[in-house]
Amino acid sequence: MTVKSIVINFVCLFIVAPVASVLILWGCWVLIPDPPPPPQTSAAIQTQTFIRSAPHTPVSGRTVYMANCARCHGASGDGAGTEKLDRPARSFLAGGFSFGNTPEAVRRVVQHGIAGTPMPGFGRVLNAQQTAAVVKYVIAMAPPVPAASGDAQLIVADRPLVVRGMLSARGAWEENEPRGVMLGGTDGLTLSYGVRDVQFRAARQGGFVKRTDWEGRGGTPLSPTGRLIHWVMPNPVFTQNGVAIPAQFLGTSTSGGAASLSMKLPGATIRESGDAITHATQTGYRRTLEIEGDASEIDMALPSQGALAYLGQSGPWQWWRDGEDLVGAKGMASYGDQTLRLPASGTVEIIVLPAADMSSAAGEGIPIGGAT
Repeated sequence: MTVKSIVINFVCLFIVAPVASVLILWGCWVLIPDPPPPPQTSAAIQTQTFIRSAPHTPVSGRTVYMANCARCHGASGDGAGTEKLDRPARSFLAGGFSFGNTPEAVRRVVQHGIAGTPMPGFGRVLNAQQTAAVVKYVIAMAPPVPAASGDAQLIVADRPLVVRGMLSARGAWEENEPRGVMLGGTDGLTLSYGVRDVQFRAARQGGFVKRTDWEGRGGTPLSPTGRLIHWVMPNPVFTQNGVAIPAQFLGTSTSGGAASLSMKLPGATIRESGDAITHATQTGYRRTLEIEGDASEIDMALPSQGALAYLGQSGPWQWWRDGEDLVGAKGMASYGDQTLRLPASGTVEIIVLPAADMSSAAGEGIPIGGAT
């Protein structure tokens, strides 16, 4: 055997043969088809076909009503609940709605309560779905009543409204205010002001206003349709060093669900807005004053119908009593028997709880003392 044949045999045996074997095996692996998948069982097919997300459970208006309303208004809505109140609760069976039978009107009452009555607000207790459900349930209890209509009636719906015109006198001791403005919020609260020197006059809850002076300029007074919950005597609002200073009316604006007015004082401007509130279980309204500049030398009279009696402090609030009403304030620089000293800048809040339940208020931390 020659050297050449030896080399050829070596190459074939140790190089060509292994490579060829590897190629043959790889080709077989690629060309052999994958085994078919096992047939699906009926259980698997059924699982894939019928699995669904859990259905949404609708909110029951009756359930919400029984948990939050029945103890005062009665299980049937007849007003004969188990809760002992100082006045009868509304009978929905008789169509007893304080501010109208529309879903919007009833929603406002459920969320914000009715100031000066035992009806609290449930805005922090019920969510939107629960509120809508109980509103629908309550309206369905009552006999159908036509909703109020009329071209002269202005109604606050999903945005606040501002109307200017003449305001009626609050008593025989004053004349009509020819330059007035009414701010209507989506929560059903209406605040009215005289704008010659920017004096707060009254708060109402429910409807907004009717007007009949479309053909003239304030020839007849505006006719508020809301329920009067609070009014104040026409005393000077702002003083500096004991001297009354009139505020200059700058204009009005709307934002979110509230309307506001702006005024100018020496050294500062104030933007004032209002909203319906529930303080603990007491319903009422709040005026918020946002101050820019320096108002540190200006005193502001507290809203009252008579002589205020200072009660004391509870948390950040100072409290006064005005007849059957409670008045609270926070954010001021200091305070006196009848006035607040405004801060240089910042926010002052004033809340009024009309016809407050004094016993409940004392149990909720308001310093009523021996008052009854």
